[in-house]
Amino acid sequence: MTTLWKFLDEATQYPKIYWKSRGNPLVFAGYGAGQGEEKNSPLTFGGRAFTPQSCQGIWSSFPTSFFFSPTTLKQEIWNPSRIPFVLPKLLERKDAPTFDQWWIMVDGALEKIKNNQLKKVVLARQTTLKFDGKIDPLHILRMLTPMGNQTSLFMLQLDADTAFLGATPEKLFHRQGRKISSEALAGTKDKIEEWSAKESTEIEAVQLFLHEKFMKCCKDIKWQAPEQVSFGNLNHLYQSIRGDLKDEVFDQELFLHLHPTPALGGLPKEAAVSYLTQVEPFHRGWYGGPFGMVSPEETDMAVAIRSALIRGNEMHLFAGAGIVKDSNPQKEWQELDRKIHHYLRFLNE
Repeated sequence: MTTLWKFLDEATQYPKIYWKSRGNPLVFAGYGAGQGEEKNSPLTFGGRAFTPQSCQGIWSSFPTSFFFSPTTLKQEIWNPSRIPFVLPKLLERKDAPTFDQWWIMVDGALEKIKNNQLKKVVLARQTTLKFDGKIDPLHILRMLTPMGNQTSLFMLQLDADTAFLGATPEKLFHRQGRKISSEALAGTKDKIEEWSAKESTEIEAVQLFLHEKFMKCCKDIKWQAPEQVSFGNLNHLYQSIRGDLKDEVFDQELFLHLHPTPALGGLPKEAAVSYLTQVEPFHRGWYGGPFGMVSPEETDMAVAIRSALIRGNEMHLFAGAGIVKDSNPQKEWQELDRKIHHYLRFLNE
């Protein structure tokens, strides 16, 4: 066990935070949200819900937005090794929506797209795994550690029984001083599959959205060359965009402009998010929301996908699929399973 894991495991104060940004070798871990004269760290960590109405049901203990500077914070160089552990015995799995409900949802979205009410919408699923014993969030986070070269690793643990964590390939934005970057990440395929027009349509929606938002808040905008990137067992289409922030634009405006991107909500943005709140049979909570580190010099925000909510002996997994005119309900359901595979593959170990 590395020094940082031992540090978090032995800490008795909450909340606890773990943060490793994709592409950065530094890992941060801390605990405690001090009040008054307590000396806090100079860095702030946390996140926000997908929408202000998302924190209901299983998410009721989570605030809509929560950022804090830990009273105790440590950092170390990332170690990709995974420490073996054994999960409690799996008792049952439930999907919301079920496959039959999913088929109806996708058909309904395709009808909206056909009638030009939506261009794209990202439908999601909640998979609940119930075990015969309590789940240690640090065990789940440690099993994701080898993915830290391709993803941002994160965890917010509110108490001994409740934590939100994940390994996300997607960034919302990264600001260094007045320079900002974001990225279009969309389309999902196994490494042996070929790209189709469907995936091209998905990433084009994100590109158009980002270009429009960057025109409002940036100058000297530059797109990098498009490429294919691999995250775990999946390939995605990827293209980054960079710019210099206009004088009147700060982090708060970036949150408002960029979240949620069409990779998590859809297009048009407001219509897609409104549609999701009507048809999805669960509350997204912090799934798909911004999560990361904030400071005056640098803000690094990931999109909290490939994520899990731990509550006692239950683990709730979340995954979404972009629905466009060429989508097939069966294939989109299979994509959801592929996106939670890095959790499910440890069930039989």
